[in-house]
Amino acid sequence: MAEGLTALTGKEELRARLADLIGPEGVRKALDNPHSRRPPRPCGLTVHPGFGCPNGCLYCYVGDILGTGPTRPRPLELTGLELAYALASNPYFVPGLMGTFLAMGAVCDPFHPDLVGKTLDIMRAVASFLGNPTQFSTKMSIGPEMAREIPRNLSVSPLITIITLERAGELEPKAPGPEERLKTISVLRKEGFKPMLFLRPLIPGLVEDELDDLISEAKHHGAVGVVIGALRVSRPILRRLSKLGLDGPIRARLKREPPKRGLVAVPSRDLKEMAMGIAREKGLLAFKAACCANAYVAGVPCADLCWARGFCSNCPNNCLKKLPPVEEEAIREALLRAFGLRAMGVHDEGLKLVVEVKARQGIAGLLDEARKALEVATRRLMAFRVVKP
Repeated sequence: MAEGLTALTGKEELRARLADLIGPEGVRKALDNPHSRRPPRPCGLTVHPGFGCPNGCLYCYVGDILGTGPTRPRPLELTGLELAYALASNPYFVPGLMGTFLAMGAVCDPFHPDLVGKTLDIMRAVASFLGNPTQFSTKMSIGPEMAREIPRNLSVSPLITIITLERAGELEPKAPGPEERLKTISVLRKEGFKPMLFLRPLIPGLVEDELDDLISEAKHHGAVGVVIGALRVSRPILRRLSKLGLDGPIRARLKREPPKRGLVAVPSRDLKEMAMGIAREKGLLAFKAACCANAYVAGVPCADLCWARGFCSNCPNNCLKKLPPVEEEAIREALLRAFGLRAMGVHDEGLKLVVEVKARQGIAGLLDEARKALEVATRRLMAFRVVKP
């Protein structure tokens, strides 16, 4: 049976093991937490060691989402083991190396001094009980001692965010400077990790003149590759960037104004291609998405199926050559044990599996959970054809 399907089938036993360790109160806390039900994003299932960030980066949307400005982070109330139980209870989640990718850094910096202990506790629990490829993004300074605390029995993909060398003091007024982050890359590389330069967001009007120097510095300090990401803006972000004269090139690319609340992506295909080209010329790997870097470090096919969705980075990981074999009986068992669904037939259409299930109406949510979990477990696109009982 494919490793991902085996792990999906065994989630009940995994939860039982963790429940014995955390007790009834820990189980209650874990199930009340959004990690137990949050759907994954393209980069993976986001894990939040804390909430909030004091760095005050002008392009950051975290304050807009949380309704606060720069603020000292509040640590997650769950222990590492409770967080592991919450993930094991999440219907979208597939444990294991061939399971759901985990991503830390969406609404906080996981290596901020107030969160380091929580982040390492979570990583240790993931390493001991789940085994999922884990990625973090940070602007913090990580020294050798801290780097040695990161579990070695876990696939960890570090992303170090640097978007400008020249104007970091203006754009990221309270974050450690680029020099400290470059040192973090060096430390992590020396400790055996594969750190990547996280070149996100690309800010039009700024990045064009800095790409060559920035990528050269990252390589010199030991970066293995570069992960590229576009800028997303809200109205408050545009107002903040206008104070630095950076809103003009951004507005010139926007097809519409941001809504009163929410974000819009700034079209940046040309900038992405430029950055990826420079990275490759300098001998670095170039990734269109964070999940691609996580897959490369883990040596497994990308859990977001980038190659099937037209977003492949064409990196040396060769995801298509690593797809696991899938057996109809294994899919039947995983669907029944994890979701209570009975498969009547499985049709293999290459990179897509079509599963006939016997079910009543009103289960669209359950089918969506099962589809996303099975796509990860099989590394195939998945569709259901409902047969009425």
